[in-house]
Amino acid sequence: MVKFNVLKGLYETEKTIGCGGFAKVKLATHLATGEKVAIKIMDKKMMGDDLHRVTLELDALKTFRHDNICQLYQVIETETHFFIVMEYCSGGELFDHIVEKNRLTESESRGFFRQIVSAVAYLHSLGYAHRDLKPENVLLDKHQNLKLIDFGLCAKPDGGMQSPLFTSCGSPTYAAPELILGQQYFGQEVDVWAMGVLLYALLVGSLPFDDLNVNNLYKKILNGHYEEPAFISKESKKLIRSMLQIEPSKRIKISQLLNHPWLTLGIFDPVNYKTKTKKDLDRTCVQTMSKFMNIDENSLKLELSEWLWDYNTVTYLLLLNRKTRGQSLRLYPAAYGWKFPVLVELTANHSTPNNKQTRTRRKFVRSPGYLSPTGQFLEPDRKALKRPRSPALLDEASPVPSKKLTPAKGTPLKTPDRNETPSSARKLLLGSIERSLHKMRHALTPKKPLDSINNSPIMLNNKNLCNVSTTQCKDPELVITELSRGLEKKGINCTRKGFTLKGSFEPAVFHRLGGCSFELEICFLPNLGLPDCLTPTKSILKHSILNKESIESNGFVGIRRKRLKGDSWCYKKVCEQVLALTCTGFINNNSKESVLESSV
Repeated sequence: MVKFNVLKGLYETEKTIGCGGFAKVKLATHLATGEKVAIKIMDKKMMGDDLHRVTLELDALKTFRHDNICQLYQVIETETHFFIVMEYCSGGELFDHIVEKNRLTESESRGFFRQIVSAVAYLHSLGYAHRDLKPENVLLDKHQNLKLIDFGLCAKPDGGMQSPLFTSCGSPTYAAPELILGQQYFGQEVDVWAMGVLLYALLVGSLPFDDLNVNNLYKKILNGHYEEPAFISKESKKLIRSMLQIEPSKRIKISQLLNHPWLTLGIFDPVNYKTKTKKDLDRTCVQTMSKFMNIDENSLKLELSEWLWDYNTVTYLLLLNRKTRGQSLRLYPAAYGWKFPVLVELTANHSTPNNKQTRTRRKFVRSPGYLSPTGQFLEPDRKALKRPRSPALLDEASPVPSKKLTPAKGTPLKTPDRNETPSSARKLLLGSIERSLHKMRHALTPKKPLDSINNSPIMLNNKNLCNVSTTQCKDPELVITELSRGLEKKGINCTRKGFTLKGSFEPAVFHRLGGCSFELEICFLPNLGLPDCLTPTKSILKHSILNKESIESNGFVGIRRKRLKGDSWCYKKVCEQVLALTCTGFINNNSKESVLESSV
């Protein structure tokens, strides 16, 4: 339920997903497109002297357009509050991701750190320094893409990035030595130091400089001494040392990080920090909005090009995101009762003692109803705004028993015979018995170990190689990440659980085919033409789980395909896309040639 009138008819707020000192973040649904967004609600009275930081942050967010920076959608300001509509990242904070896994593998850390380097290099190219880089200020979306947030402490020196800064800010554990000493510093150098601490946290699962006593913490940072665990590779240690240099001038530059050997290992492409978003407005999205709103396309395009960060802006950006993902462009005013801004003519009469003048002006105003796609004005359907509820679910979940009809006095009570028992009552009785047996079966059945589900792909045997695409890549994390990204570019939505991707195709993607759902599982393959000494043992194949030594000694990663439901020809198209990606999507660590082969 919307608590603020300014959001009514535009968004439907849901649960609180974040809370701070003077702000809270609500998950909400953008009613025109049905897309999820995050709304940061800030109370002006509670901010006090920090109000100028919000203005600085908004100015910066309106400038940024990068894949690894959380996108600003809309800004609503009232006398008492700021409502900042942002991109919703369902994966949570990177900090929680590190805590959940204890520490990340070098391959996964490399993938995350490449995205962080790309975002920070983009900021520096625009003349901004973040000054508060830490895992808590990095979010993950559902595809494990990183999004940098919280630019309240960012700075843009008037003389560019070569101009010094003087304000000491940020978190103490991520602060560079020059910040602790209160000296002047350069934004690029303090960001590189914080990135070194962040990379250490990814690989080790702890901070290089940490102490309960602040003075002891500062001494450790100024000395620059930290532990280097034995499980970190030599290349990782060397990269962290180059960033955690006490002398700022000796630290590695952000331009050198872009093509550093550690970041390009197994990928061979330097980190790209330039934005892929076009500056020109997408014509298809503008046409979709103009036809649906029944207004002139050029007028709407002129308004959108001003980037007012209003409701039209967020609608356009969300439609553009859907087009980028390969999904159909659609708007739902009737389903949610959204009130479009309608171009109307306002007439005003100006009377004087001698003459009477009439002026007409055109303006976008919010109507009390909405326009249909054909241009017909309709009143909002209040019944459609109510959420549908299932009576069966209400009866099961309600703690209050339903009322029973009491028979009239003098009416004899009769117990129904077996044949007179209603069929619905018999089904309900049998259903309750089945549910009890179902719970008993799950209570007695041992669950699979979590390690086998989340930490490692399964090992296939020779009998389970049907519908499997073979690769020559030995890194399952790289395969599932690149496969997910490649499918998303083809307009296929996938959700990841462990090393399994479940995806679906909308019917609108292929006009003559119906939709389908499918499952792709990343797995280790048995010996395929390798020497006999590398053949997996029977115990490994029996338990279907490889230990670390067997994973390193045995070969490659495969992709097992399975159709769950839907059109078989549509599933055939999905398989073609998977095979095309396996032929071009992955690179071997030892050569730049394609390493994925055809399916078995």
